[in-house]
Amino acid sequence: MKYNLMDLFKKVLVAVDGSEPSNRAIDYAVEISAKWDARLTVLVVVPKTTIPVFPDQGMGSSSILAYGELARYEERMKEVYQNVLNDALMKVKSINKELEVEGILKEGRPSSTIVDVAEKNGVDLIVVGSRGVGGITGWILGSTSRKVVDSCTKPILVVK
Repeated sequence: MKYNLMDLFKKVLVAVDGSEPSNRAIDYAVEISAKWDARLTVLVVVPKTTIPVFPDQGMGSSSILAYGELARYEERMKEVYQNVLNDALMKVKSINKELEVEGILKEGRPSSTIVDVAEKNGVDLIVVGSRGVGGITGWILGSTSRKVVDSCTKPILVVK
């Protein structure tokens, strides 16, 4: 396949979570978007809530959180991640006021949501930060950036 370098990156997606590596990813995404006159999408994914379940005196099981508490927790999580998105959009605008940028807040598993949004929006480049979690921790927990790299066919820039 032959590429026209002038059209290499027209849509760039940067996935952020408020961490320092994702803030550095914003810097790269803004620079690349400005250089290629690309539209930038800032994506923040609210991770799905998992509820620990414990035995309840042999009578089935009960969750550690009551339903009302879980709903409040999920709402608070959305607020926190909405603030992460708002901060990221303000950072983009502080770096480059002229850049065409949109923000998306989604709920789901971060790695698969990043890949899904990139595919659905026809993104040409994904930029993600990596905390550099390695060793046993990285093997057990995995990393969002590694999972995105493993499951996506789009070009990906991983920023440390």
